[in-house]
Amino acid sequence: MNNQFLNAQEYANVMLLLLKNQLVMGKLVDGEFKDQVSNENGLTVNVKRPPRFIDKKDGTANLAVQDLVVGTAPLTVDQYSKVHISVGDIEYVQSFNALMKNETMKSAASTLAHSVDKYLASQFTKFHSWVAGGTAGTSLSKNATDPTKVILNASQAMGAHTRLMNQGVPDSDLNAVVTFSDGESIRGSLLSSFTPDENSTALEKTRIPLISTIDWYATQQSPLLKTGSRTQGDGSAAGGQINGANQNVNYRSVKGSAGVKGMTQSLILDGVGNNATVKAGEVFTIQNCFAWDWRNQQALEYLQQFTVTADATADGSGNITLTISPAIIAAGTNDGVSTDANNAFGTVDSVPADNAFIQFAGAASTSMRVKAAFQKRAISLVSTRLEMPFTGVASFVSDPDTGLAIRYWRGSDIQTGAHIHRWDMMYGADVLDPFLGTRVCGQ
Repeated sequence: MNNQFLNAQEYANVMLLLLKNQLVMGKLVDGEFKDQVSNENGLTVNVKRPPRFIDKKDGTANLAVQDLVVGTAPLTVDQYSKVHISVGDIEYVQSFNALMKNETMKSAASTLAHSVDKYLASQFTKFHSWVAGGTAGTSLSKNATDPTKVILNASQAMGAHTRLMNQGVPDSDLNAVVTFSDGESIRGSLLSSFTPDENSTALEKTRIPLISTIDWYATQQSPLLKTGSRTQGDGSAAGGQINGANQNVNYRSVKGSAGVKGMTQSLILDGVGNNATVKAGEVFTIQNCFAWDWRNQQALEYLQQFTVTADATADGSGNITLTISPAIIAAGTNDGVSTDANNAFGTVDSVPADNAFIQFAGAASTSMRVKAAFQKRAISLVSTRLEMPFTGVASFVSDPDTGLAIRYWRGSDIQTGAHIHRWDMMYGADVLDPFLGTRVCGQ
């Protein structure tokens, strides 16, 4: 019996199933379907950022009280992806059989999957942590014909797990996405040595084998970051500097509110180069500004890394104001209520000094592929329901696992005799907690 699709609901269900089979990133993030997103709320939903608590000991049997300070992050559902097929009367009669329908649907699903994966992978540049074999900026091997392809091997990739653990990320639901060139390198390094049964199975399924507790996948959708013309600096004696002391903030002030993205702030620098540019997604460190371990309440052994969230251009004297994430929250500082919130959400061990040197990761005007390792909750994907058409035949379906939703709609053109099938999706995504992920790339 030929495989015929019976009705509009069948077309919607089959496309969603095919789409889900083709996805890489879409299966690795925290997906959710929200039916209430509409133009009345500006296509934006607010997602709560989970609170943190520190182990308070007051030296007595009394309960040490800590107030609850919860932040929010707005997520805009503004991505619209669609595919459509137009088949004429003669094609329907002569060649558009069940097999052709199947192949056409698979091709359309692949297009939708690539669109979703590319958008989700673009969120990687919001992770401020950057490791390459465990250290920011450390050189990795490069592809001889394309210097933007920095190749990882299994041992270098282990640095990503170490960084995630240092950042207090739960050791579960950990995934990483790299390029196919990276996958080839990792598989090759593992095949040359003893390969456990689990890795053998992974190799047979083309998934990159087990590396620590992170599941690694390959995709061609990794974003490309091109650095600005700014001076890179060395972080100790040359390059850009902090322009003004006490540029730290309190968590209560930057945790976010309805419609306002939290954990960002403005930072004033000088010496980055006259009329120089800094691009969104760039990463830098500040001299003597070490990352803070909020669980152990002590400084970590590496400098805190910050990412730039919007393009910026310096003036003719090299002064520039950047919007950065995370905010500079110095542990131990009092926010007017207590030190609890700044300790729990602290990002640095000390306030950056005036004229402290900075160092950007990567040379100026250089392109590189951004790969990342992350916990599932790092990136939130929200899909919503599209309006049902007033004409033609339509149906709608959503997936409880990924949160993705598809509307199927078909109609005919009376003038041309074309029969049109289309599948539409509307979704959005954002990084809710950059500390739940890290970039895995080098320069």
